[in-house]
Amino acid sequence: MMLERIAFHVRYATRQFARNRGFAITVVLTIALGVGLNTAMFSVIRAVLLKPLGYGDPDGLVVLTRGATPIRYEAAREGARSYAGLGAYLGGEESFAFSGSGVPEVLKGSRVSGNFLEILKVTPAAGRGFLPEEDKEGATAVAMISTRLWQRRFGGSPTVVGRVVTLGGVATTIVGVLPAGFRFPHEDADVWVPRPAEWSTMGALSRPISPILTMFGRLKPGVTLEQARAELKVLQAAYAAAHPANLDAATRIDGGSEGAPDVRRMKEELVSDASEKLWMLFGAVGLVLLIVCANVASLLLARATARAREFAVRAAIGARRGQIVAQLLTESLLLAVIGGALGVALAEAAVRVVRGTTALDLPRVGDVAIDGTVLLYAAAISMLTGLLFGLLPALGASRPDLAQVLRGSGEGADFVGARRGWLGFQFTMRPRSALVVGQVALSTVLLIAAALLMESLARVYRVDPGFEVPHMLTMDLELPAARYDSDAKRVVFYKRLVESVEALPGVESAAVMRTLPMAGWAGVPVAVDGRVPAKLNQRPIAVLEDVSPDYFATMKIRLVRGRWFTQHDDADAPLVVVIDEAMARKLWPAYPAGPSPLGEHMELGTHFGPAEVVGIVSDVRQSGLDAEVRPGVYRAAWQRSPESAAVAVRTKGDPMLLTNAVRERVVALDPEQPVSKVASMAAVVDDSEGQLRAMMGLLACFAVVASVVAVVGMYGVIAYSVAQRTKEMGIRRALGAGQWEILRLVTGQGLRLGLAGVALGLVGAYGLTRLLASFLFGVGARDPFVFAGIAGLFVVVALGASYLPARRAARVDPMVCLRD
Repeated sequence: MMLERIAFHVRYATRQFARNRGFAITVVLTIALGVGLNTAMFSVIRAVLLKPLGYGDPDGLVVLTRGATPIRYEAAREGARSYAGLGAYLGGEESFAFSGSGVPEVLKGSRVSGNFLEILKVTPAAGRGFLPEEDKEGATAVAMISTRLWQRRFGGSPTVVGRVVTLGGVATTIVGVLPAGFRFPHEDADVWVPRPAEWSTMGALSRPISPILTMFGRLKPGVTLEQARAELKVLQAAYAAAHPANLDAATRIDGGSEGAPDVRRMKEELVSDASEKLWMLFGAVGLVLLIVCANVASLLLARATARAREFAVRAAIGARRGQIVAQLLTESLLLAVIGGALGVALAEAAVRVVRGTTALDLPRVGDVAIDGTVLLYAAAISMLTGLLFGLLPALGASRPDLAQVLRGSGEGADFVGARRGWLGFQFTMRPRSALVVGQVALSTVLLIAAALLMESLARVYRVDPGFEVPHMLTMDLELPAARYDSDAKRVVFYKRLVESVEALPGVESAAVMRTLPMAGWAGVPVAVDGRVPAKLNQRPIAVLEDVSPDYFATMKIRLVRGRWFTQHDDADAPLVVVIDEAMARKLWPAYPAGPSPLGEHMELGTHFGPAEVVGIVSDVRQSGLDAEVRPGVYRAAWQRSPESAAVAVRTKGDPMLLTNAVRERVVALDPEQPVSKVASMAAVVDDSEGQLRAMMGLLACFAVVASVVAVVGMYGVIAYSVAQRTKEMGIRRALGAGQWEILRLVTGQGLRLGLAGVALGLVGAYGLTRLLASFLFGVGARDPFVFAGIAGLFVVVALGASYLPARRAARVDPMVCLRD
């Protein structure tokens, strides 16, 4: 019997929707929008923040203090007792020149300790992991590759294990293939090599002072984080006592003191940078869903009122209240199911976009997918949404005033609200008006948040980066250490490359540098010769750049004092450096009024210097437009050339048109030398602000969607009010009211709705936008101009939404109304 009743309600609802296709399509699309956005966002939240890491027993994995030196790591591994295994990996993502199987390319990878798979409890998909003897200096070069690379470059052939390829110019044996989806320690790594490949080339002077490693490990069963932290403090104290001159060169930055020892869960460390922004975006799509629910509830209220006579007749012939409620809830749930299914399809498309974008810089983004849990979430919010927006109309329609409805004309009676409505305003339906006010309030909050981010981004792009961005082509080079094992060899290659590129038509100049501005940076402790602190932790950290002579002219960095580098600043000449003004102020506090730093000598680290300061240039924002200027020092690349370098080419026109020509010049010099990260400098600058831009874009999208839905809801309320009050308008006209008075009456209703919603929205935004503070630049989270601008904009929009129904009301023919 129950199934028969349900089937009856479904068939009746289907016939109703078939007769009112426009209404049904509008509701379904609105629901699909809200459910789709929420489902897509939940899939990201689940993959990045909620799912356990894809390793064996992931809760036992921890990350220790970042920035350890090789010696500090060795000391911790020997002294630690809290770990079943302790390993390390090179802190940053590394590039490897790969050849020996098709076209040479640059692969992303990582240098890891040989025991990393044992710590992670991961078994290779093919082959084996690293052996203990392969984790020692002087061992044969071996590597492991990803399943992605295995299938792309080797066709998934099982014979890849044992195959010898050239990696970084070194003949390297592939010993294993890691499982599909394996990601450690970086998202896009395709190759892993054991630590001797890096540490064996590190000199004895660099080992105590180069904070290149991140330590990680697996806690022994029963060991708590507090116990591991306490042990780490003891190990830090022992290291400090054994290495007093290098107390914290591995843990502090910019001249700070010893970093506080810490042990954190690996998952917490991995997602800490993404957690805040993802939950904020999830809250934003939650607001969109609430607005959608309010809008659909408003539509159903209007439809229920129009069907008042139907429900009154059904009640008069014996239909119980529960039957009417069941029918209306069936209709709303059916709409929710259809809208939810369409929303899942929209979410799937959105997820593909998320996986393909790097702007948000999300960890574990490759795991984002519409799986069973996400589908259950989509079904749950669809059903909940159906109940939320269907309950109020159902309860109101189930209790009609039979006498009033049956005695009335063809218009629907107002059974859910008095005509003298909320706050005494002349609203046709109090619940619908309240819903619209809520939609406007929530939309105002989202619009203010998006406007704050837009203003912040606009101010970021007004910041002077310290160099000229347009008309510049960039690319990265990774010279294999095996073939370019000396400064002299690298200098010859770089000189020939610069000369060859500068000879191309359309090229103004070219330069080589260690890293591009805003694409990462390397730091070095610096000091003025003659007043060198005994401990490295007492020296400030400078951004270190190795640059060719034409670097400053190519980047158009302004020379303040002294000179730039010349071709004569080579290996046979005295060591020289150029500093920026921030560095001059750091080491010579009296600059620029006091004695000039020119002619002074500096030491960089422990093995470069004393070098004469021959020039001072303007500051460059190495870490991004929204980051503080870091003191910088430039070395002459012909005196100390980097293995990894970037090439910048200033052109007369579109820089990307010269990509193939520059690439051909590289191949002509070395056929096995690949290039990577080919981009315009404008794209590099944009990428440095990608997170802020992505946040702004997403919030702006959510705000626009919410605002459109809210404005449509406001228009619907006022238009319905006008339709219900047609007779009243006709009588007013017959009694002498002019069109302007009618226009003012109706637009006043919309204005009051808008003002009430904006007022509530301003209060909500004042409390919530403080969550945006960490993403803003140059603008306060409660900027009064932004608040006032959005409030004024929404008031104007409210008037616009009211105008069309008001004009229709003002043109009512009083004679037609009186005849009816």
